[in-house]
Amino acid sequence: MLCATVISLLLIIANLSQSLQFPYRYETFSKSINRRKVVRTIFSASFLATSVPLARAFDGGVGGLGKTKPETGVVLREGSAPIQNREGIVTAEIVSNKGNLILVEFKTPYPLLSSTTGLEARDLQKPDSAFVQVISGVPSNTEKKAVTRALSENILGSKGKFGAYSVPTDIKFRETEVPNLYKATFTAYTPAMRESERTILVQCKWVDEGETLVALVVGTTMVRFKSEQKTLANIAESFVAIDAPKTQLAVKR
Repeated sequence: MLCATVISLLLIIANLSQSLQFPYRYETFSKSINRRKVVRTIFSASFLATSVPLARAFDGGVGGLGKTKPETGVVLREGSAPIQNREGIVTAEIVSNKGNLILVEFKTPYPLLSSTTGLEARDLQKPDSAFVQVISGVPSNTEKKAVTRALSENILGSKGKFGAYSVPTDIKFRETEVPNLYKATFTAYTPAMRESERTILVQCKWVDEGETLVALVVGTTMVRFKSEQKTLANIAESFVAIDAPKTQLAVKR
């Protein structure tokens, strides 16, 4: 509970600091996010940070039912662990390739996984999930087509979450009307090499002074997407990723 309170207060401080000194940074944030709602969510996390039981599952493949471990780029700060409160708010501290501390948060009805090496929440009874992907070398001024290509290569490539058994096919990756929100449809493969048609939403944020892309990937099967689209969109919209306030303490990976 103390950890969630500290992280939430740091989120508030960082937001206030950026709004006072660097207002242009918020141009990369989705216009659909109501700033007051985000702040209220952060305050709620600090007061309602009672953790809930963590789910357990394997890491790789479609639905996470494989032995391979995908490369999501997520490195948790040494000595820390992601938490989820009873409102479903997931909070974590991750370290970028530049060694900087990043604070991330999103709200999901799915339980946080404890067995994953990355940062993921998943409905173990259904194919719905949400996970964080960190991509270096894709600065905020990158052309949209290049961003789309980087997302596709990292998320849907052979080392990505959906490429554990075979690289997905029939990939269609595009930008939506919501700023920095992308949508993709593709065919992934199960351990038995059965086809699984999937749809995902990818909400992008930039940290490390705009040098590192942090994305929240939420999705389900193509058949379920229509009925779950509102829930998935709300999860994507709740995503917050910001640079932690600078301190004199060394950040260990």
